[in-house]
Amino acid sequence: MTAPEATGSARAIRLRIGSVLAAAAAAVAAACVSTKPGVSPVGTPSRLHADPPRVRAARHNQEDALRRLFARARVELPARLLIVAFKAERRLELWGFSHRQRRFVPVAIFPWLATSGRLGPKRRSWDHQIPEGFYRVAGLNPASLYHLSLQVDYPSASDLLLGDRRDPGGDIFIHGDHVSDGCIAIGDRAIEQLYLAVLDSLARGYEVPVEIYPCRFSDRTCRALLRREAEGRRDLAAFWENLAEGFALFRRSGLPPRPWVSRSGRYVFSQSVMAEISASHPTPPAKPR
Repeated sequence: MTAPEATGSARAIRLRIGSVLAAAAAAVAAACVSTKPGVSPVGTPSRLHADPPRVRAARHNQEDALRRLFARARVELPARLLIVAFKAERRLELWGFSHRQRRFVPVAIFPWLATSGRLGPKRRSWDHQIPEGFYRVAGLNPASLYHLSLQVDYPSASDLLLGDRRDPGGDIFIHGDHVSDGCIAIGDRAIEQLYLAVLDSLARGYEVPVEIYPCRFSDRTCRALLRREAEGRRDLAAFWENLAEGFALFRRSGLPPRPWVSRSGRYVFSQSVMAEISASHPTPPAKPR
């Protein structure tokens, strides 16, 4: 092979390798945004009651295990739910409302299988960050490229005020598989259980809050970690202190906070609203005979 031929061959190999790497990077980046058509918004009951093939398979595979989880927690199904995620611990928790205790109790823990970004909120499109704050499940995708997925209603009013107002990003999901870019991947088995619980809760007419924290504020290691991360960044320290207020309310009351957002983008919490939430929980459904 002559020198020009060798040079041309090497260039072609580099181009092929570059295209393969670019395709791989695009595939990971698409983990949250390139879902197959079919995300059902929460406000479409007819689609929530539909029974796509993956949902049927999930019921066949996971229904008994899911019922055992809720039975151990002494929570009636379908349940009012809460999803709590901790980024540093790479842990997602499913909580259900206990009519006996008049508070939410832990039902299941799902480890994250993939994550991206660093501690701190999402502030713009393609920053690879997983959001932090108070959200809710806004839609379901039974035909996701990553098995099944739950859409989180990022950006919140706080995100729009504190982040890039022109392009804050979006398409944030909790999904299966083990790849992610800005979303939470918990694997196929875990997403099947979580998806079924959320689907049945939404079909019952409940809202499903999603709280995403940098770490568990009650842990000493978390507080030390956040001090290091926020050194020299007063805005970040103030943001985490604000989230910690909501976390402390939940720990005390066992009820998810329902904050409103001030003009500055801060979450504002009301204890009277918490009491109203507790009083509004309906009695458990009658057991089928």
